[in-house]
Order: sequence, then C-alpha cells, then structure tokens
Amino acid sequence: MLRRIGVLLGLSEEPEEAGGDPQTEDREERRARLLREAPAVARMVLCRPSPDRQMREELAGALHQGRMVLVDLRSFDRESGQGLLDFLCGVAFALRGSVVRAAPGLFLASPRRGWVETWIPEDGNEEVGEE
Repeated sequence: MLRRIGVLLGLSEEPEEAGGDPQTEDREERRARLLREAPAVARMVLCRPSPDRQMREELAGALHQGRMVLVDLRSFDRESGQGLLDFLCGVAFALRGSVVRAAPGLFLASPRRGWVETWIPEDGNEEVGEE
C-alpha cells in the first residue's frame, strides 16, 4: 500500500508488469489494425453494361448495398445509354444519392450525397464542391 502511495505522489517508480510496455502494445495493436486485409466486398463497381434488364437490376443492387458505380456508356447508342442513365439517376435519387458525369460517356453513381467531391478548375482557381 505504501508503494502505491509513493507511486501516486511520484516518489517511486511503478514496477513493470510482465505484460510489457502499454505504449508498445498500443503501437503493435495499431500496426496490426492497419495491416489487416481489406474487406472482400468492393466499394466501387466499374461496369461496361449490356442493355439487358438484368444488368440494370445488378447495378441497382450494387447501389442498394452502398457501393458506388462507375458506368461506361461510350459503346451504347444515345437512346439506350440515356435510358440506362435515367434508370441509374432514379435509383440514386431514391437512395438520396447522386450521379456525376466523370467524363464523356462515363458516369459515377453514388448511393449517398457527399461521397463524391467535384473539383473544377476555372481560370486557374479550383472550385471545391460536394455532390
């Protein structure tokens, strides 16, 4: 008991426990957490879809699961591509998400607003916004 009081007052040092230094254990735990394998489920899906209905359902399912979907519509004719894009916009809207044009014919659909930031350089100044 006197030893504990001495340690609390700073008159003596606390005896080291057999477990080791807590700071070292914290570092090892942090290192193990950082080096842990990534989850098997992808957070983003890259898709060059076919015009069939099943592909639309799979894209909608990916958005419902919380994944972002990057869709390449460059190989589609204008009418088919517009139909698929309208469908994706409807699904994203229902989930309170957004669809952003990444490049001509490439669209990024996210299931939640705020997951995608757009940085548009304009006259040398960069504008930052959230979708």
